[in-house]
Amino acid sequence: MANKSQYQLPRWARRVSKPKIEQLYRSCAKGLMDEDLIDEVGYALYARCQSMLEVTEIWRTGRPKCPACGTILPEWNWSEPDEMLVCPKCDWTCPARIYKKTYARKNLGTGGLDQEIREFMRGFETARSYGGKLVLIDTLIHRFHWSSEQGRPLATALIAGNMKGTMAFLDRLSYGDSVPDEVHRRREEWRRTWAKNGWSHGRGQ
Repeated sequence: MANKSQYQLPRWARRVSKPKIEQLYRSCAKGLMDEDLIDEVGYALYARCQSMLEVTEIWRTGRPKCPACGTILPEWNWSEPDEMLVCPKCDWTCPARIYKKTYARKNLGTGGLDQEIREFMRGFETARSYGGKLVLIDTLIHRFHWSSEQGRPLATALIAGNMKGTMAFLDRLSYGDSVPDEVHRRREEWRRTWAKNGWSHGRGQ
């Protein structure tokens, strides 16, 4: 039987590390505007968002993308473990079960926040100011899936770690006085929302 190492597989962006995000917020709290650091964090989140959108599209349509040439493949029967994916353009091939394992249980779903994720990506592509980029990053990582009182935090799909650790991490991020007022307001709103959220009381930790 062929090993997965024999196939060219898609590579999905990993979740962003907590230390890197914390470094950004600490820098900002000190009044330092490190353009290289904010771009590093922002584009790491951008890449993760892109992977989430692509995987969600696969779930919705049953049509994966060829990792060799980017062609969107015809719909396949994913329930058949021995189904073979074949690209009609470049003849790339891979068993569906191996392709599926590349994203299964990897927190790569958008959870209904496609529009918000795309707004972040479009905004970051055109943002020029440090403050504008920070607002975009801060807004993204403080989003909730679906309704605010029932939805899973989007941060769990963006930031490495489990939910309990990630939410505690967000709560202790250092903001300082130099960040835009909008960021301070969002933090307080986020705290109130999380306190009412079902996931904050031990569900799905």
